Amino acid sequence: MNDIDTESLGWELIGWDSDEQAVHVTGLTRVEILSIRDLFPTREDDLLATAVYDVSPELYVAMRSVVPHLEFRAGLEYQIGGFRLSG
Repeated sequence: MNDIDTESLGWELIGWDSDEQAVHVTGLTRVEILSIRDLFPTREDDLLATAVYDVSPELYVAMRSVVPHLEFRAGLEYQIGGFRLSG
């Protein structure tokens, strides 16, 4: 695993509309990220924190089976990624 301070990280699943506006944002926990990371075999790190990853519609069911509160809205393109929390 990369040397990443997970205490200072947050994660989001973001749904983008056709105007490239983030219209649907869902926060994710470290535990949830660890449970879905294997759905992204081309990831650059174990915590999906060093890049933004496209979430194809083919992944929606698998992601919801692991993290039931996730919602995917029709017409949006989704990405997932980590970010550094402000101190």
